[in-house]
Order: sequence, then structure tokens, then C-alpha cells
Amino acid sequence: MGKGKKETRIISPYYRRMHRLGKIMTVLAILVFLAVPTAVCIKFGIMPSIKQVLATAAGLIVIFVPMAISEILSETPIMGSSYYISAITGNVMNLKLPAAFNAIKVADVEPGTEESDAIVGVAVAISSVTTMIIIAIGVILMQPLEPFLTSGGVQLAAKYVLPALFGSLALGVFGNNIGGGIIIRHRLLAAILPLIVLIVLYLVNAYLYTSFEGFMILITIPILYFISKKLYKAGKITVTLPGDEKAVSGAECASCAPDNEQAVK
Repeated sequence: MGKGKKETRIISPYYRRMHRLGKIMTVLAILVFLAVPTAVCIKFGIMPSIKQVLATAAGLIVIFVPMAISEILSETPIMGSSYYISAITGNVMNLKLPAAFNAIKVADVEPGTEESDAIVGVAVAISSVTTMIIIAIGVILMQPLEPFLTSGGVQLAAKYVLPALFGSLALGVFGNNIGGGIIIRHRLLAAILPLIVLIVLYLVNAYLYTSFEGFMILITIPILYFISKKLYKAGKITVTLPGDEKAVSGAECASCAPDNEQAVK
């Protein structure tokens, strides 16, 4: 018997163009980021050696490399190809990801589709441009507005900006509607065990936990996946797709299959 043909995945022209453009812009951004400090070091003759760079960056690499990998794995399914511009402009968790979540919910599109990718791309781009405009205005008006910005009322209000931002993001995380007409109920049950494990590890050794929090995230992602899959098959987590009248879990589908076959017979 001959071997079966290997299945080839067809990538749409849209994704090909977006990924090619994203790679080009990422390389250009890295070159620009490195150009200024390199030029300054060459100008003043203070260029560090590779050994000095690695020794200084070792602590940051241990924390941020696994954290970056975990963020890519968890955020890319939502942000799609717009993750390129998000990584270049920065502040993904605080600004770009909430913008992507809100764009998907407002447009009511399914995550992972070309429509969602395009809408999220526009939302992230507008978020990036808005951020740059606000920063530019802030730099220009920093000195004239210094008495106002350092006043007690403004300082008090500034403390609530970040909690309010994460609070609005949490509403989307805790809700059942994930966009595109897809309703997932009881999905947070899968996060209980990983959350307990992380809390226990933090209580045992807080310093070690904060030093390797990136690795902690990498470890909990596969755990969360397998728990979610198990709970879905057990019927604890239910999924309603667009057009479905009733949420049907994996266990319900398995149990109703024989009845359906008998009905057909």
C-alpha cells in the first residue's frame, strides 16, 4: 500500500502579506532600536564587550525570555498578525490587548478569522498612533502643566488609572461571550488548579517565584489546556457556537451519538 499524501496547509494571500510585512517591520525596528545606543557608544568610545553585555543582561534574560514566549503563545491567537506592530510599539498587556478584546467584542467577529485579524489590526494601529500623539502632547505641555500634574487631585486619580484599565479587561475575561457569537460557560473552572498552584509556590518562596515568573507562566499554559480539555469532555465547560440553540459539550455529544444513530436507523 502506498503512503498517504501529506496534507499541505494553504495560507491565504492576506496572511502571507501581513506576515511578510510584519517580519520586515520587526527587523527594521530592531535596527533602529540598536542604532542610537550603538552610535552613542562609538561616538564616546564606550562600546561594551559581548561578555559585559551578557553578564549584565543575564538576569533580565531569565525573566523576560520565558515571559515573552508565554505572552506570544497566549496573546497571538487573539491579536493575530497585529502582534507585530504591538511588539514594536510596546505595552501589549496594558493597551494593545484590551484594544484587541474590545474590537472583537464590538465588531462581534470570531477570533482567528481574517475579519477579526483585520479589525484587531486597525484597533491596535489606532491605539499605537493615539499613544504616540498623547506622549508628544505630554512632552510639549509637560513644563506648562507641571503645577497641575503635581497637584494632589491628579496624583490621586493617577493611582486608579491602571486598576480601571485591568478592571475593564477583566470584565471581558470573566464574561461568557468571547466574540463572534461564541459563548463559553464555566471556562474559568480550568484556572482554579493552576491559580492554587501558583499561590502556593509564591507563599513557599516569593523571591524565587518572582525571579522565574516567566517560567511559571510557560508551565501553567499546558496545564490549563489539558484541564480545559478534560472539563470540556466531562461536560463541565460548555460551548455554544453561532446558530446553536443549546450549549453542547463534548460529553453530551458523545452520549447523544448512539441515540442519533438509532433514530436514523
